[in-house]
Amino acid sequence: MKPSDGPKDLCRPSGRRLTDVVRRTCVGVLVIGIAVALAAGTARGRASFPPPNFLPPPTFAWSSSWMALNTGPTVATDALPHAWAITPVSNFPRVLNLFVGLRLLSKDGVVIWASTSGRGGATRTFKPTAWPLRLSSFRVDRGWEGQPSPNVQQRLSWTAVGGWHLDVRVYFATQRPSAALLREAQAELNRLRLP
Repeated sequence: MKPSDGPKDLCRPSGRRLTDVVRRTCVGVLVIGIAVALAAGTARGRASFPPPNFLPPPTFAWSSSWMALNTGPTVATDALPHAWAITPVSNFPRVLNLFVGLRLLSKDGVVIWASTSGRGGATRTFKPTAWPLRLSSFRVDRGWEGQPSPNVQQRLSWTAVGGWHLDVRVYFATQRPSAALLREAQAELNRLRLP
């Protein structure tokens, strides 16, 4: 292969200088980029660009056996943004009022509650964690302040991952979740997405 056969020559039409071609290409790309940006901004409106003091919530990827919901971005000083996932889906409306609804959770149900607590690295509270989160690394609470019913178990992880602080909790309506229920909860944790 001769030096003249390299990629630079493939970009240069015959009889034109490379700088003319680059200039026209850059101007064309810039014009198209501005048009796309303006169209996207007009289509979405100002509401889609929250102010910098808003925190986005974590989210869950879709699953046919889980129902997921999130608050959307919130102002950090007002409330932290949350995401919930629950199975079986039929329990979802009852459990939205979490600490009342957990009393109604069926024994084969699981609720995962995740909250964005801000940006940052590891601290004394938010420990560095691998992603996806592993349920086996969560703290197990068989009783805690505000526990809605003695049968409800909470598993908790305050984690620093991907530049975010997350508070993630998994609730079971039994103190002895089965291996199958633990696998189901882990599968949904695998679908948790960072803000």
